[in-house]
Amino acid sequence: MEDDVVTLTCQSCYYVGETVELDGFYYCSSCGEQNLDVVDTGAEEGEGIGIGGIYLASHQRRASAPSQPISAEPISTYTPSQSNLLRNLGLEAKEENVNRSQFDGFDGFDGASPWEPEDFGSKAVSPEDYYKEIRMRYVVGLQVMIELQCEALVKEFKVTPLICGLVGPIWLRFVSKTGVFDDDWADNVINDSEMKREEEPEDYKIRSKYQSEPHNNYGQRAAFIWFRSLKNRIPLVCTVVVSYLACHIAREAIMPSDMIKWAREGKLPYFSVFVELESRLGEPPIACPISSSSMFRPQRALSVHKLELYASSFAQFIGLELPPVNFYALAYRYLEKLSLPVEKILPYACRIYEWSMSPDLWLSLSKDYFRLPTHVCVVSILVVAIRILYNIHGFGEWEKSLSHNDSAKDSAKDPNEQHELDCTGLLQHLHAVYNEIADIHEYSKDLPTYLKYCKDVVFAGLEPSYGNHEEKNMMETLYKHYQNEENTKPSEPEKQHDASCNGTGLSDEECMEQISKKKKKKREFNEPSPDDKSSESLSEAIAQLKLDMEENRFCYVAPSSVKPTHDYIHYVRKKDKGALSYVAHADYYILLRAFARVAYDDDIRILHVGVLNLERRLAWLEKRVGQCLRLKPPNVSCEFCTIRATENESGDGS
Repeated sequence: MEDDVVTLTCQSCYYVGETVELDGFYYCSSCGEQNLDVVDTGAEEGEGIGIGGIYLASHQRRASAPSQPISAEPISTYTPSQSNLLRNLGLEAKEENVNRSQFDGFDGFDGASPWEPEDFGSKAVSPEDYYKEIRMRYVVGLQVMIELQCEALVKEFKVTPLICGLVGPIWLRFVSKTGVFDDDWADNVINDSEMKREEEPEDYKIRSKYQSEPHNNYGQRAAFIWFRSLKNRIPLVCTVVVSYLACHIAREAIMPSDMIKWAREGKLPYFSVFVELESRLGEPPIACPISSSSMFRPQRALSVHKLELYASSFAQFIGLELPPVNFYALAYRYLEKLSLPVEKILPYACRIYEWSMSPDLWLSLSKDYFRLPTHVCVVSILVVAIRILYNIHGFGEWEKSLSHNDSAKDSAKDPNEQHELDCTGLLQHLHAVYNEIADIHEYSKDLPTYLKYCKDVVFAGLEPSYGNHEEKNMMETLYKHYQNEENTKPSEPEKQHDASCNGTGLSDEECMEQISKKKKKKREFNEPSPDDKSSESLSEAIAQLKLDMEENRFCYVAPSSVKPTHDYIHYVRKKDKGALSYVAHADYYILLRAFARVAYDDDIRILHVGVLNLERRLAWLEKRVGQCLRLKPPNVSCEFCTIRATENESGDGS
């Protein structure tokens, strides 16, 4: 027996179409929700119960009551953000007239949107409603993303609140320039989608689920055509670009690498912000058949190079002139992170910056993938300044420091407290803090933190299958299991205590005392003499450094035997079997490695290339200045000079 088919409007998803009757109840063929207003009573037509035995809740007899306004689901839910956006773009009056024209003919229209399901007698959703709602929801959603990012930057990362006032003009100018609010935007997008098809349009069959939506001549859903056009003209990454440009104009020590790192960690609202947007904007209305996750969830992360390229292209598109990066603030930040003497190094670095004025300090429109990020230029200036100040030119200062006594090593632990830090102390300090300054993501600290990160960021908004309570319970059980396992994990002393004291009958104090005695005897037995210890540690340290250099395609160069001078040594790259190899002394490599790590684990070779570029530029400037100083003015005939020279000669003759 075939199921009875009735056309109704779903109360949950507002889909208008065929519903299927099962056991006397009707269910939506789109979302599966039961229609509570319609019941098949099984009565024959003419028995006074509905039409053909179909009972409608609207046919119920009710006591007369004063007329009340019908609460209706609006096509568009306008928010203060939408109103401000329309007002700033100069579209508020136009949009209000359009909204009012949609409801001409309704009695008692008071400015609201009295939309209600079609089977209650209201007008159907027009194509104009679709593209207006999709466009407004997408643009306003991105605007809210920018607001949330600025809020996080100010509260979490102590950025100046000035950026909250800067993002508004930047964002509105960009939206206006894209032309998505032009009158002919929607028609042009549909025409472009049809022009891309070479074959002639044929009769196409539209699924009953999407019959109420507009389509182009080739049967493609117009809602998704408009949405793809919006994402191409205003991609999601524009939110991070606008926030970064505001920080850049406000002269904050924020780099694109910072923005990308914070976005990946979930501290900057980007990857999982669609959950917050749905709570603020509400669920998508009937005129926007696109979920919030599809509309506002990024698919991939950007690289530093691409974010800088987007920022420079964005600024050029809206006619925004950008200053160079704030060298002083960034240099101060890097020196502080390495605990280096700022008062000694920073003034000399600023002189190099002011003299060279490297173009790499400006955001560039160059699409060259091998162009160095701006922060690499900042760090390169610091490396060159330190090499000049501390005479780090491959004379083996680090190798000599390995044989120094412990007091010399301890004196370099906190260089800020030292009145004068020499080259040996500087290299010891950089070598000691290299592992401490590793910028580890917070979510990788322990298992519970990582699980929380996955739940809140990676799989944000992911819910179990509809109605599958067993899957939900299994997820909760496994999550609690991992948390309990991490909390009950024994520490190393506890493991040793359990392994050594089981079955001995000793108390805890006696057992721990025995363990410490065994460790002391083992150290005394294996510990070599002071001379052997010194030579072994020296060889081992150099061997470890060589391995580290080989991993980064650097070749270790033995210390120079020439008497130390203040001549600057320039390193070069050489091709070895088709690949570039790098040679460097240990002193220079330790300095380079520390600054590469402080710049968010950049490749050491990238920083080395930045240093080589800066050195070539400084050498070129020095050569040109020398040529200018040696230039002699040409012989120019001037009557004033001639008269003065004649007078001087006559005076000497008298």
